[in-house]
Amino acid sequence: MSNNFRVMSLPALAMTMMVAACAAPTAAPAPTQAPAAAAPTAAPATAAPAAVPATPVPAPTITPVPLVAQPAGSTKVVFWYGLGGQLGNVVRQVVNKYNQSQQKCFVDPVFQASYDDTINKINASLAGGGLPNVAQVFDAGTQRMIDTKKIVPVQDLLERDKLTDVLDDLEPAVRGYYSVGGKLYSMPFNSSTAMVYYNKKAFKDAGLDPEKKIWSYDDVAAFAKATTHKDAAGKVDRIGIAFSRGGWFVEQQLAVHEQLLVEPGNGRTERGTKFVWNNDIAAKWFELLKKTIDDGTGRYYQNAADPQAAFVKGEAAIHFDSIAALRGIVGGVESNKTGVDVGVAYMPRLPDAKGRTIIGGASLWLTTEGGKELQDCGWDFMKFASTSENQAFFSSNTGYYPTRRSAYALDDMKTALAKYPQFQVAIDQIRSAPASAFNSGGISGTFLPSRLEVEKAQDEFWSGKQPTAKAALDAAAKRANDLLDEYNSTLKK
Repeated sequence: MSNNFRVMSLPALAMTMMVAACAAPTAAPAPTQAPAAAAPTAAPATAAPAAVPATPVPAPTITPVPLVAQPAGSTKVVFWYGLGGQLGNVVRQVVNKYNQSQQKCFVDPVFQASYDDTINKINASLAGGGLPNVAQVFDAGTQRMIDTKKIVPVQDLLERDKLTDVLDDLEPAVRGYYSVGGKLYSMPFNSSTAMVYYNKKAFKDAGLDPEKKIWSYDDVAAFAKATTHKDAAGKVDRIGIAFSRGGWFVEQQLAVHEQLLVEPGNGRTERGTKFVWNNDIAAKWFELLKKTIDDGTGRYYQNAADPQAAFVKGEAAIHFDSIAALRGIVGGVESNKTGVDVGVAYMPRLPDAKGRTIIGGASLWLTTEGGKELQDCGWDFMKFASTSENQAFFSSNTGYYPTRRSAYALDDMKTALAKYPQFQVAIDQIRSAPASAFNSGGISGTFLPSRLEVEKAQDEFWSGKQPTAKAALDAAAKRANDLLDEYNSTLKK
């Protein structure tokens, strides 16, 4: 890092980090974006030997849902959101439902291209003004939003309005992620988690159990080998497993194996000061996937969208993705008539693992922008968007799971679960262990650059630039911790 970087104020530091943040992956990739809402960063110039493009799956053209007109005399709330495509249309439908439900407040949704763009624009606005009244910010932005000192903690409002029953009804995994120091800071809105997607037909053809939901690392290697298929000429026409760089999936492995991302305590009770993801679990995950590259049963793609495309086309039997991608994947298989039978399983784990995965997705933040009337309207919209009815509506039309447990009793969710039974596996996984500091996820002020360093370590190891996974992780952790130290030092000035 340059010396100039070290003396920057928080707003200036936020601007400097934009380039890195724009390229970082978001917690839950979705099929209508690239991905939820941003793909992992483009790879360095030297590609891994096994990285090849997949046959593209054409994306449909999505027309934005038109907004209802603003009533005369209503208070306009500016709402920034980062979900695009069909997912963004469902956000706009929720906004329309709210605007049609009353006449006092009017929410104006402003699309910011991605989650990353949303948090970057918020960071830029700290110096120049112009914050939104409400913002949809992805999980990785939690500490940065708190550090702005321009937000109103949601729990304060719930307690003020005697709505603590909402806290009790939140999915524990979701409440845990957006709570820091025991306080819920933002209103959970769209939540996901990571899954293994696999082609059940390929498993049946290979004599494997197509219903197995919990896989070990050894299972992954064996399943990839068994489902790799060659044509009559001896050319691989279906690889066992397709993957790209993904810091979010490393974070899942840490949570499942009850390892911290950042010390102390994943930043949950005091500020995170040291990244510790360069551990044996992360190294074993790197090594597992490298083994599949080396034995020809796994393929490392440079473009983060390619593994999903390969899976949908039947060119890969196994793929890691967000549960929020389920509807898009199933729809892609059906529209392209590829014959893939979509199954989902828990994220892989070692035999003694006792934890569970963390969430992805985003929450709604109320800023201090404007006066009491604007904040009251912003909060009114956030309460509306988080009701069981609207959570069931959003979930059943997207693929994210509801943030409210009571939503599962509603017809929308019952219908969605009947149509997409794979979704129940994600729900079971996220409830498979009690909430803890490990599975609440790590937070820090430099979360996105840290994730990028993890992905750089993956690329360096998988492409042979680093001799061992641990060496790649250690080098990346040093760079990440230097940046975290610099960031934390700006908060003390």
